[in-house]
Amino acid sequence: MSGRLNRKILEKLYRANFEKITNYILEICELVARDYEKKQLKLPNEENTIRSIMLEEYMKKQKYNYGMSSYRFELEVPEHYAGNGRHMGRVDIRILLKSDFEKEDAYYIIECKRIDGTAELNKKYVKEGVARFVNQKYSSYYGRNIMLGFVVKKLDVSANARLIEKIQNSDSNQHMHGNFQLVGKEGATESYKCMYQIQSGQIELRHIFSDYSSIIQH
Repeated sequence: MSGRLNRKILEKLYRANFEKITNYILEICELVARDYEKKQLKLPNEENTIRSIMLEEYMKKQKYNYGMSSYRFELEVPEHYAGNGRHMGRVDIRILLKSDFEKEDAYYIIECKRIDGTAELNKKYVKEGVARFVNQKYSSYYGRNIMLGFVVKKLDVSANARLIEKIQNSDSNQHMHGNFQLVGKEGATESYKCMYQIQSGQIELRHIFSDYSSIIQH
């Protein structure tokens, strides 16, 4: 009985932490857009540069203002040691909780991708993003992780989210299938929840799409 109760309490804590993190990302996405508009600056149309600017100049620096001081955000961390000095990949951003810092495998992952409405980048978002979590190339200690889409060209974000959903649900791998559910919106940033049935159980990916089209160098 106590074991089940403890698991329920832990699950509530994990859920609360995840919601706090995703809400923070929504706020940061909007802050970047507002800041660049106000200062009349432009972001380069390059995935890794946008990610690094967001992390180093906003996520890390705004932690205390948003009550996120108990979280650590790290850039490009090797993932899944495969032996012989090799790792299976590198994650864009890793998020560690102060309360679980002693656990080596306890962290959330943010995988970043550019979105411009083309089939090419939508497929890349699925094949080189979503699939890495579903196929367990990336770990999911808490059963939840984040896909962050930088929208670099003006488009209907909701309609494009449905296109991405259609691509993943057309995959021959049934584990890739899941339904997008809109769970948050902050200005021009939308957040969708999607559940995936994978070999080890179930994971949730939060798909966050932020419209940066007006502040991108073209």
